[in-house]
Amino acid sequence: MKTIKILSIFFVLFGLTLVSCDNFTELNTDPNRMDKVTPGALLNPILYALSDYNWNRSNGFTMELMQVSLPTNSSGGVSRYNFNDNAGNGTWDTYYKWLNNIKEMENLAITFNDPNYQAVAITLRSWVIQLLADSFGDVPMSEAGRGAEGLLQPKFDTQEQIYTQLLADLEQANTLFNTAAGLRYNTEGEFLFGTNNALVSGQSAGITKWKMFCNSLHLRVALRMVNINNSKAKAEIENILANPTVYPVFTKNDESALLPISGVFPQEAPMTRPQDFTSYRGVANFFIDNLNTWNDPRRDIFCTKVNSVFIGWPSGYNVAPTVPVTPSNMNQNLAKAPLKVVIFPYAEIEFIRAEAAFYGWNTAGKTANDSYTAGVKAAIEQWGAVVPSNYFINTAAAYNNTHERIMLQKYYALFFCDYQQWFELMRTGYPVLPLGDGVPAGNKMPNRFKYPETVQRTNLKNYQEAVARLGGDTFSNKLWWQK
Repeated sequence: MKTIKILSIFFVLFGLTLVSCDNFTELNTDPNRMDKVTPGALLNPILYALSDYNWNRSNGFTMELMQVSLPTNSSGGVSRYNFNDNAGNGTWDTYYKWLNNIKEMENLAITFNDPNYQAVAITLRSWVIQLLADSFGDVPMSEAGRGAEGLLQPKFDTQEQIYTQLLADLEQANTLFNTAAGLRYNTEGEFLFGTNNALVSGQSAGITKWKMFCNSLHLRVALRMVNINNSKAKAEIENILANPTVYPVFTKNDESALLPISGVFPQEAPMTRPQDFTSYRGVANFFIDNLNTWNDPRRDIFCTKVNSVFIGWPSGYNVAPTVPVTPSNMNQNLAKAPLKVVIFPYAEIEFIRAEAAFYGWNTAGKTANDSYTAGVKAAIEQWGAVVPSNYFINTAAAYNNTHERIMLQKYYALFFCDYQQWFELMRTGYPVLPLGDGVPAGNKMPNRFKYPETVQRTNLKNYQEAVARLGGDTFSNKLWWQK
């Protein structure tokens, strides 16, 4: 009898323990923790990290290379076309790191049967892959991000293969977007367009803008091919512009891909200390002189005055015996949150249209002058400035039927937009930048970055094949679309 009582007590206690364990699990379950990773959990970190990096590269590399602002160093530097072999290492590492996350988001979108997240992932992947290909040349694309499968030495796709695939991918993304649905798993909204699951009159404004971004990027990709495959570029651009219902693109500034940065965690400003933005630098002559000639209202937004005037430094100046002048500086407000990181401005669409019209292509009834004027206005108003009523009366600002004039104003429209000013100069030769007296003989504007040394060590065979196709691994090797 004693044994039976002991066993009875044991089972009662054991049962209470099980109930207690269940209650403990319930009580200690974090209601905010996801049991399963969703594509929505990856989107905002991807958008923020890539935009943050691109803002800093625009500030630290593109501005100096493209004679927007210049450092005070007495010799060397990007403005004198003096580059370290590792100049592109961060670009390679950062873009491939986040491509892995984009690939994971795309895989999750397929698993969750969510075509909108899949289309967003394809659009972002295309954006990043084009940045890589335009920065280096041949790069891994088809086999990239497959380390989990044991593929640690991906082949380098040719630039022609990459561009062909980009056009196909963006076509696919455009088809996948469903504007009658929002983005699930993102109740607060994603950072770029604020897209969530809400619909207005049965439509998602955010998904509509994502679709516009996709097709706007399609135009950028197609135009970059114009010198190497003119007929393909023409066909792609004419098809998109002739079918705005099927292929909507940005039509106003409010639709632009500009990532808002609040300055509040997790959207902290790309530069922690705004004063560092203006330390040891000055505005370049080329950048400010054109704005002065046009009496452009963006001057006060972009730059500061010296003795009540805007004045710049000559790029690559010879410092002997003294620094030429005390220049204007960049406006520190450009680095202060709240701010917007430029991913793809609406103005770029109008300049693509203007260039297409200049070539004599079908641009859905708009002339080169129509689109040029609209592009300039959009580029000015994007920064909160007002276009003066007499702006285009100035013959230096008005369209003069030249490719150079279109590209000069597009240069300003692409201000603070990752490497786009550089890429467009490489494609068109415009704007024509002056060469300073302090630039050593033989130093040239780079066409590309050199591959990182780590790539040579870890993927030698594929690296060698890519270099053989390029004709070498130097800053001067031309890209496919330049030839």
